[in-house]
Amino acid sequence: MKVASRVNALCKNLIRPNFEFVFPYSTALPKEKKKIGQLLISCKRKNLNHYSSIYYGNLDEVPLASKGWSHSKARGDFLTVHPFPDEMHELTYSLREMGLNASMIEALKKEGIQRATEFQHRAFDVVRSGSHVMLAAETGCGKTLSYLLPIIQELSGNKAPAMNCPKAVVIVPNRELAYQIGEVAKILGDSVGVNVKVVVGGRIKSMMMNPTFEDIDVLVGTPGAIGKLSTVGVYKLNEAKYAVLDEADTLIDDSFIERMSSLVKRLSQSQFLLVTATLPKSLPDILAPLEQSMKHVVSPRIHKPLLNITQKFLRLNASMKPSHLLQTAKNNKSPMVIFTNKNQTCNWVALFLRENGVNCANINGDMNYAIRIEQWNQFVSGKANILAATDVGSRGLNTIQVMHVLNYDFPLYAADYLHRIGRVGRLGSPDSCKVTNFVVGEQEVKLVQQIELAIRRNQPLTNVDGNITNIVQRKIARNMRESV
Repeated sequence: MKVASRVNALCKNLIRPNFEFVFPYSTALPKEKKKIGQLLISCKRKNLNHYSSIYYGNLDEVPLASKGWSHSKARGDFLTVHPFPDEMHELTYSLREMGLNASMIEALKKEGIQRATEFQHRAFDVVRSGSHVMLAAETGCGKTLSYLLPIIQELSGNKAPAMNCPKAVVIVPNRELAYQIGEVAKILGDSVGVNVKVVVGGRIKSMMMNPTFEDIDVLVGTPGAIGKLSTVGVYKLNEAKYAVLDEADTLIDDSFIERMSSLVKRLSQSQFLLVTATLPKSLPDILAPLEQSMKHVVSPRIHKPLLNITQKFLRLNASMKPSHLLQTAKNNKSPMVIFTNKNQTCNWVALFLRENGVNCANINGDMNYAIRIEQWNQFVSGKANILAATDVGSRGLNTIQVMHVLNYDFPLYAADYLHRIGRVGRLGSPDSCKVTNFVVGEQEVKLVQQIELAIRRNQPLTNVDGNITNIVQRKIARNMRESV
């Protein structure tokens, strides 16, 4: 190695400035093109910076800035991923050329939507083919319209046959997302005479005792609400032509699947559309028969960390997090979401910031729904510029006004990271969106290393699994076996 160092040192002055001498047979350094290119990753240790011209072979060792972050002495280290133009040219399509109804086109134009994305165009044709479909694409790319456009167009001439007998059922994991999708569906539906109804928990008993009967073409709701109301016969699902599972990776998670099983059986005659930002590793038994005939519309960017936003990773000790949080919040001038892993931490973050003069709303799964929706509305309306949230706020919600995501608690799973950072850099979001990550624990460091490796290799993240409950259960079982 001493010989190699001396040779490198002697040759540095003899080569052109845009080249770096690499000792023969070394696999530790990357292969490099003639030009350095654009800076993609900047590090505290400049020698670990990564440029667009650097690429690696399958057997090459990839130097990681986060490699030594498991050691406590790494505190204060950082790396920043800079926005980089996507090399894949995004095609767009005329709404009229797609064969979309003229009234729907006018409704979309009023919302500022002039053309369809390539993913929406591909999905439109596949959904209309009548096959079961998996629609998988990165967060914030317009997946909601990819299924609502063909469904509402079809239903405009195929109305519900009876009261409370919807022709399409859209199931989502939380109430906020139900109202959000219901609003988009109503805009499109009103333009062509398609009626949309949203049902969520909170008033289910009164709805069961005093049901209302309406012409409903599209029913949007959470599994609990639709499940209970269809069980007692308030809504009949046997005529539904379409069954949409939006945020499917969450709905087929082990924590949801028991409630979903009875709904899937009631919708057995339907064309199923599974809409997700992370491809499930496998479908649960109740949906497994669909796999063989299911068509897939998958974005080439699926499971890739977004490169249209700035992502900063800070290696901290736990005791450093509150002061960094307060400094970040006080300097913040734009809408920001702060994510935590636990409900208690979410409440603490909001309280801590309020006590220090920063207006902060918060939502988490332990909250009474009325309080949760009131807090969410405070943030959406701009009364609070910051929202503290658990992962209940990371799935599907349209947060195009958000410019900054702060992971106060860094997620432990790749799927959660992809969903969280998808709150910024969305279709229609402002420019200059960013993500800041506080990294503390060993498991957090391991995920940072996976993310950094994927970006340096320009590859998707590996082992992305949206079934978090199943991952946790397997880990508990493995720990129990090892302790025996």
